[in-house]
Amino acid sequence: MKRIAIIPLILTSLVLSVTSCAADEKQPTSAADGCKEVLGPSGIKWVESHAAVDKGETVERDGVNLEENREEYFKQMNSWDPKGYHWSSELCTMSAFTSGKNKVFRIEFGPSSVPFDFDKRSSEGVTTTVNKDVKLHQAKDAQGVTRYGIYVKCKVPGTPPQQESKTPLAGVLTDTLTEGTASDDHVTYLLRSTRAVANSLKCENKPVIPANFSAPKQ
Repeated sequence: MKRIAIIPLILTSLVLSVTSCAADEKQPTSAADGCKEVLGPSGIKWVESHAAVDKGETVERDGVNLEENREEYFKQMNSWDPKGYHWSSELCTMSAFTSGKNKVFRIEFGPSSVPFDFDKRSSEGVTTTVNKDVKLHQAKDAQGVTRYGIYVKCKVPGTPPQQESKTPLAGVLTDTLTEGTASDDHVTYLLRSTRAVANSLKCENKPVIPANFSAPKQ
């Protein structure tokens, strides 16, 4: 199971993941392709066609599949702690080392370490309410890279009441690989990925995740 290091996914107050596997730890081979499951063939083609890579360079793909992500997600929620930190999983990482730089398009999901109403506290970036179950959040990291975040109320079977509000599903998309792409494109593929993840988790409250949404720009 590939996990993310101790980093704030959106900003320092919005931590989703808290640990990582060792760099030399052997990763399991996935029967399914996480990128294909969350982005679809057209999404993969979109990333590859906009990848800013040198001629002859290839874009590599990696990530866990939806089944592996669901197993990890439920494992965490079985011992649910509304005040705890949680793992996230990289479902899709597309990367290329080009012109001396490692460029990456990454999508990751996990149980959020902040509640759905996090924006009632002081926070950086732009938060947009899509509907009663979905919020988008955009913020730039210290390197000026925009992180496209999403929070979804997802009631996991067997958890206490209000779990979906206290520990929503959270995802983030970061992209240093493509060029000439718009924020709305990134939001569209983040929403597409979120629908795939929510469907695999079988959220009891059946959140409505739209196909696209024009979020305010940061």
